Amino acid sequence: MIKLYKILTVLFILSLVISCKDDEGPKLPSVEERVNNAISTLRSDLTAPANGWKLEYQPTPDAGVFLMLLDFDANGEVRIKSDVVDNDGEFFDQTITYRIDSGLGLELILETFGVFHYLFEQDQASFGAEFEFVFDKKEGDNLIFKSATDFSAPTVLTFEPAEAGAESSFSRGIAENLDAFGALTPQIFGGSPPIQQLILEDRNISVFWSIDLKKRNVLVDIAGVGTTLDEVNSNGRVTINQSTGYSLQDGKLILLQPVSFVVGGQQITINEVRLTDFNMTAPPLCGSSSELGPSYDGLIPGISSITMINSLYSSSGLGFQPNNAYTVNVIFVFDGEGNSLAQGGIIEQKFPDASGFAFLYGINPIDPNLPAYSIGLIMEDGSIYVREFEPTTTEGNKVSVTFTENFYFDDGSTGLEDDLREITDLIFEGSELYAFDLPVNGSTVFRLFNPCNKYEVFLVQ
Repeated sequence: MIKLYKILTVLFILSLVISCKDDEGPKLPSVEERVNNAISTLRSDLTAPANGWKLEYQPTPDAGVFLMLLDFDANGEVRIKSDVVDNDGEFFDQTITYRIDSGLGLELILETFGVFHYLFEQDQASFGAEFEFVFDKKEGDNLIFKSATDFSAPTVLTFEPAEAGAESSFSRGIAENLDAFGALTPQIFGGSPPIQQLILEDRNISVFWSIDLKKRNVLVDIAGVGTTLDEVNSNGRVTINQSTGYSLQDGKLILLQPVSFVVGGQQITINEVRLTDFNMTAPPLCGSSSELGPSYDGLIPGISSITMINSLYSSSGLGFQPNNAYTVNVIFVFDGEGNSLAQGGIIEQKFPDASGFAFLYGINPIDPNLPAYSIGLIMEDGSIYVREFEPTTTEGNKVSVTFTENFYFDDGSTGLEDDLREITDLIFEGSELYAFDLPVNGSTVFRLFNPCNKYEVFLVQ
């Protein structure tokens, strides 16, 4: 009986196996077929919206937003419109090729050079922009991508179906006008962003921020009561030190994070600045120049009408103060074209043995004949040749240098006054320079910038 039970059990199992084989469904698609289907679906999704896609592109959390409109076709081309004004408007409207790969998942790759590639190249390709995107998911009507090149916290890009007339949000004219504020800034060793003074006309307050036109962020630096530097310095200033990215849309500079502070007993919060009338009527930064600078009229809603002008007023140079001696290798004195005055320039021509540049700012000299306030050269043998300037102090970060006709040559040399006068008059043309600090390897290097001729001198205490 037991033997018969075992035989029946085996027969039952065999019947199940045979039945399963008979009921086997259709074969699953191959991996290649599934990949091709996914690519085809994504291509269909990309080409579906009648007006293409709107993308508010923020390459990194510290950067601002670039407005993009992308219109894909099924033949591997995408038309990209942007508000990036660089290269004479090359990126306002471009058609380039794209492809969809399946390397790290579904990847959208913009193949030929365009605005995304241009942003990728900024800061020697360290800006954090990208032109390869991994498809993440479809969320409602939106397509979500992530950067394929970010090592951590990849940038998220949200493609939203664009509305008809979405291009009207572009504020390319504002972007082009803002570029005019970058014409008078230090340029050596990477330069520095332009500084703007926002005069809050209805509040008698000035706000100073540096604006990075490439990365679209601002550092709100200083605020004070008054509309001129003298008034701000005399009435007291507050250091704000708040940074945020910005976007340019619908005639406005929109801060990604609001900036809020108290100055002169007044609470000020800036969310956006509406910019209306641009002109070239601002006072020149070089007091001896007749060339006027850029000016924008506008409004901070709920706060005040504003005037935006160029400035060089910054907290970064407040440490450049009297009772110090500053020196540097003479090669770090540059003309307005970025050429060293010690390498084929006037210093090498007049004083070929010069090895250093000295700015004696109110020191207590060992030699009573050495002017406490003086500027000049240090020779290879250690001799010092300087010219005196009138005692002064730093106002904010502005340094005024008014030379006298008192010269000092500690080795007893004579007949060199005219050469040293020519050099110092050239470097300090206009008599007003602005100091900026430049941290280098744990020590502070000061940059003196002359707005009259764009000469720059780097000094170490």
